[in-house]
Amino acid sequence: MLQQASKVNLWGKADKNATVTVKASWQNAQLRTQADAQGNWILQLQTPEGSFTPQSITISDGEALRLDNILIGEVWVCSGQSNMEMPVKGFSNQPVTGAFDYITAAGREKNNIRMFTVEKARSFKEEADCKGGSWAAATPEVVANFSAVAYFFAYNLTHAIDVPVGVIATDWGGTKIESWMPLETLKSCVTAGQYEQKNKANGIKPSELYGGMIAPIRKYTAKGFLWYQGESNLPNIDHYDKMMAAMVTRWRQDWGDSHDQMPFYYVQIAPFRYDADSSTTYPLFVENQTHALKLIANSAMAATTDIGTPGCIHPSEKFKVGERLAALALADTYGQKGFDPHAPSLLSAEKTKEGKMTVQLSHAESGLIPWYQEPVGGFEIAGEDKVFYPATATLDTHHPGSVTVWSDAVKQPVAVRYAFKNVVSAANLCNMYGIPAVPFRTDTWNEVK
Repeated sequence: MLQQASKVNLWGKADKNATVTVKASWQNAQLRTQADAQGNWILQLQTPEGSFTPQSITISDGEALRLDNILIGEVWVCSGQSNMEMPVKGFSNQPVTGAFDYITAAGREKNNIRMFTVEKARSFKEEADCKGGSWAAATPEVVANFSAVAYFFAYNLTHAIDVPVGVIATDWGGTKIESWMPLETLKSCVTAGQYEQKNKANGIKPSELYGGMIAPIRKYTAKGFLWYQGESNLPNIDHYDKMMAAMVTRWRQDWGDSHDQMPFYYVQIAPFRYDADSSTTYPLFVENQTHALKLIANSAMAATTDIGTPGCIHPSEKFKVGERLAALALADTYGQKGFDPHAPSLLSAEKTKEGKMTVQLSHAESGLIPWYQEPVGGFEIAGEDKVFYPATATLDTHHPGSVTVWSDAVKQPVAVRYAFKNVVSAANLCNMYGIPAVPFRTDTWNEVK
């Protein structure tokens, strides 16, 4: 799979100083370059618009090698930890909803979706080549073992834009964001004390997966990035956003993008019983993920407030995650209209004369759901004593995006929270397209649970 309508990189090994020729089936001209003293060569090849018609490339340094069944379309790099790694067939005793149907029907996508899984590798050196991996067309076996989020993203995208989609999965469960960037990038966004502490951590060290699993693919021309990671960085609510922004900047530079043109779409981690249902560990981290939107140009976050499973850190609704990521790409990258894939989030809050508070949410121009007069759950309200009580909430049908919140136990409210606990089963606020609101608060009381 090659990125459409681009100058894509082709590279490889030949005899030292050998002349290398490249002939693509869609071009009359033959390209020529020379290998260096170590036999390394690289050149750029202009690709046509995307098509489901297979193409071929012949490469020769005196001995011809023909690559067949090449599709031209959109290529996305998909990275993160276990929720990105989780395959369509699921983990042991942890299913993916709808997996059987998508696996058995995978053959229908053989000319639509191509997949590449980067083999796991750790290295403090920036490796030139992947340890292993190869492009594969969609078959039941390939799809069953491929990243569910990446596959469902590709599935939704290819059918929406009508060109093939290639997805490169480079992921490793249980890993921290520090391992996915080089050391100099990490140093640029944390304090000296934080940097020292991170290098003392057990397990995979900072920069090891960048060296082994990002550096080898950074020459591969791509459209953009998907990211699903954060659970292992939960304590870093004061600087996760800065680390992610620094990582994105470095990745874009590695792919030759100095103008923030490559989109970066990431996933809000889902609700889970991290320490206790009533704790705020989870929403405080999500708040930091939301802050990152202001630091990363050309980015968006797929909301997951509605798909968490309290007892399992790997939500089964991976299709919704892939679908929402694809919807962000369709709207923000491919310019499609008619829907809003962005999550409602807090714009403003004010007190009313009746001892209530009104909050205004973004991305709710057509209104909010649940339907008119149905209960809205997940809200809490507090006075100056900082004690939160469950609150009643109603939607203002005359002012789209407006929610009025109150409790008889709080006569003079000063703060409102929504879904601001690890587990809030009643949280049901969405925009008109079913995209859930992200957890939010109007206070800054980190110590209050």
